Amino acid sequence: MAGYPTKRKMGWLRHVLTVLSVIIFFLGCVVIGYMAWVLATSVTVSRFIDGSMIWSYSVVSVGFSLFFSGLLGWVGGASESPCLVRMFLVLIVLSLLAELGGIITLNILSISLDDILEHGWLEVNQGTRNLIQTHLSCCGWAGLEEFANNNEPIDDSCYERVTPSVSGIVARIEEETANGTTRRMKQSPCMDNLSIWFQENKITWVTILAVIAAIQVMCIGIAVYILQRVRKLNKIRSSARTISKRKLYDSSSDGSDYRPRL
Repeated sequence: MAGYPTKRKMGWLRHVLTVLSVIIFFLGCVVIGYMAWVLATSVTVSRFIDGSMIWSYSVVSVGFSLFFSGLLGWVGGASESPCLVRMFLVLIVLSLLAELGGIITLNILSISLDDILEHGWLEVNQGTRNLIQTHLSCCGWAGLEEFANNNEPIDDSCYERVTPSVSGIVARIEEETANGTTRRMKQSPCMDNLSIWFQENKITWVTILAVIAAIQVMCIGIAVYILQRVRKLNKIRSSARTISKRKLYDSSSDGSDYRPRL
């Protein structure tokens, strides 16, 4: 019995593990890429290392855990390396435990979704705020009072086009357009509109988070099965080698006991 070949010892499930790991890897790339853009356009190095940006640290940690666990699972499944699959299993379990621990911590500290959104608003860059202000028709986290006592420039995403007859707070510099419309600042605060958006789309983002968690759990189960399969095949291979060596020893012993007759 020659034993099992080195390849194909993980079975067809390694392809499933590879695909799921690729998905996790690209999710990590998206999170890391977004946070790199945020940190590069809004935060100085001194502010990032002073230990006060908890939201940013948490998101960056999640991104790197997804990135490295997906990379290990991808390479381990494609190359059929039990060592890399073990490392992937350890990292994905630690990531899942950290996510569960974060959720439990938020519940213990009574941190609500509005608190998380507010911390995120304070730490994201102006480009993210502009996208939110444009799509949710709002201006500033708390509304117009944020701009009442400062001379900082206000982005165009805080303005909306209205007809001159509509009452409201007109922009600091009104400009008449060719079709007879005027700009004014949006009066709705983003904290209300953003909270309402998350409540209305709760099924969507909760489903996305649940799918990511389910993928991680599936990867854990597949990795455990693959490692058990590899260990079982290694035992069979080692026992087959032991039997073949024993037979070879027995045959050599029988040959040494043979005495030719005179």
